[in-house]
Amino acid sequence: MSQTHELNHWTTHDHWYKRMLCGLVVKSSKFIMQTMNTVEFENSDEWNELTQQRDRGLLSFSNHVSYFDDPLLISNLGTTAYRQVRWIAADHKNFFGTALKGFIFSAGKCVPIIRGGGLDQPGFDFLLERLRLGEWVHIFPEGGRTREQTGKLKKPFKLGIGRLLAEAKPIAIPFYHYGMHEILPVGKKWFSSGKKVRVQFAPSTTIDDDWLQTHFPNSTEKGLWKDLTNWSCEALESLESSTRRA
Repeated sequence: MSQTHELNHWTTHDHWYKRMLCGLVVKSSKFIMQTMNTVEFENSDEWNELTQQRDRGLLSFSNHVSYFDDPLLISNLGTTAYRQVRWIAADHKNFFGTALKGFIFSAGKCVPIIRGGGLDQPGFDFLLERLRLGEWVHIFPEGGRTREQTGKLKKPFKLGIGRLLAEAKPIAIPFYHYGMHEILPVGKKWFSSGKKVRVQFAPSTTIDDDWLQTHFPNSTEKGLWKDLTNWSCEALESLESSTRRA
């Protein structure tokens, strides 16, 4: 690696207390989203299949509206078996700033990313490794929550998603959710009830050499990262348009 980054309070080993804590968070999230509120899924059949069986890593990506889009929403997607729970990129400063936070968010399979640290850092390398091993990684390519009042996408997207797509060559599947801005708006400290969240999935795309050559035949390495980042943005923009129109 060309840069040195010091990560605090992050552990990746499996342990019984991590499984227990993660299970409690998942159950609480399901209660908040499915009992206090309502979640509707559209075009989710392929998603359900991919979270159970696939031949390569799965990279999901979505818009980011609420501080607790993950775990509130993500806990209601896919499997809840600990070894199959998603890995997710998380801001190092906010989520690993103390030993207690590190304990909690390491148990939740969060991976610290240093803002302003570039793409050559341990967190990105770890996420790439997870994808190459066939595991599930989720990322918010906006790089943080949108501050737009009704939750519209924040652009441009961060280049990290382009690197993950280019180097890991996973199955990529975007989804767009609408309604989280009402359950936990920016500045609010507790969850609302009686709200509805709609989640719409796009078809998956297998990122392999043939697909890359077809869509981006003249891209350089770094140019490919940018092209794939733009591609991910267009995919979510399309979902945003159809989800909000419905």
